[in-house]
Amino acid sequence: MTTRPFFAVIPALLLAACATTPNPLVIPRENNQYDTVGMGKTRVIALNQAMQSVNATCRGKGGNPVVINDETKYNGVVSEETGRLIERVGSAVGAIAGIASPTMSRDDDYQVTVHFRCNS
Repeated sequence: MTTRPFFAVIPALLLAACATTPNPLVIPRENNQYDTVGMGKTRVIALNQAMQSVNATCRGKGGNPVVINDETKYNGVVSEETGRLIERVGSAVGAIAGIASPTMSRDDDYQVTVHFRCNS
């Protein structure tokens, strides 16, 4: 029996991880308009995820995206300000104690809904 080197398995794991990352759903609306939702630990990550979906949709239709509006919703366990405060204190304590800082962030803390259309 032969064993494969560990480094030969890494690309397969990376491809599997990419394959399991869900693509945001694009919902068609009237007048050639669409909605999509991005989720992330930060607003920037959620918006980036939604915009990747917007760009892919319009690219598939041979058009350019035009964002009509967007809405951000915070879904965190505690309020946004409290979560930031807890993470700052945790980072300071972690730096002093030499331990990893705790995080309150989850992959679905921020939800960004983008309403858009594709121009030809």
